[in-house]
Amino acid sequence: MSLSHLIDGLLGRVAPMRVVARYPHGMFGPVRVLDTHDVDGLPVRILEVDGSWQSATYLDDGWCELAFPYHRLYDDVLVATHATGNVLMLGGGACAYPKYAIAHHPEATVDVVEVDPLMLELARRHFFLDRLEERYHAQAKGRLRLHQADALDFLRTTDQRYDAILNDCFQAEEPLASLSAPEALDLVRARLLPHGLYLINVVSALKGPGSAPLAGLLPLFGERFKTVLVLPCGADEADLPDNNVVVATDAAPELDGALDASALGL
Repeated sequence: MSLSHLIDGLLGRVAPMRVVARYPHGMFGPVRVLDTHDVDGLPVRILEVDGSWQSATYLDDGWCELAFPYHRLYDDVLVATHATGNVLMLGGGACAYPKYAIAHHPEATVDVVEVDPLMLELARRHFFLDRLEERYHAQAKGRLRLHQADALDFLRTTDQRYDAILNDCFQAEEPLASLSAPEALDLVRARLLPHGLYLINVVSALKGPGSAPLAGLLPLFGERFKTVLVLPCGADEADLPDNNVVVATDAAPELDGALDASALGL
């Protein structure tokens, strides 16, 4: 089951979809900007890359709110662990979470790394990044820094250390393999402050044949971090794929609903 299909039921893809814009030559395939509404009837704009939903924003008064449940879970974790101060977002897309963090957390400073310059252009043109700057002057004040760069190259060259690193890099509908490799995880750990958190969304079952995505990642995380937790986004059967936020850290956070990765037996 794909990320797009999992989000369908939450945003109501059965609703009519209006194509706002098409960009046939994105770095990772054709791009469409789509307008629809969620299951509550609220208007939503979707960023679709090569057939996969990569980012979303509410429209009207909800322009700086979070449409995807796993982004809301990212924020729940950062708030619970007091890690909203200095954040690195790998894979900016339409800048959904950075936009939310700047608008809702006055203490937040966010570095956004996005390899495709088209994504940053669309974030301004269609997903209200321009409005964020008008209202909060986040770039002018140094609270929001946009880097058009490869995520792995950025990790190799930056000397910054972060309270939290959020990995939102996808190729099609799977986390980018290069950012799950041992070198990348070592770089992530080196760029975190001692209490820092690494978060990534993984579409996977918690048991059975569909658990392969988590089974492939959790041992690598466990070799490098003292604590690895899995927070399921949904309440469906454990053998069905769903969004899961993996939290890796050397701290010992207490997070509601978190499962100890070692107890999953993957």
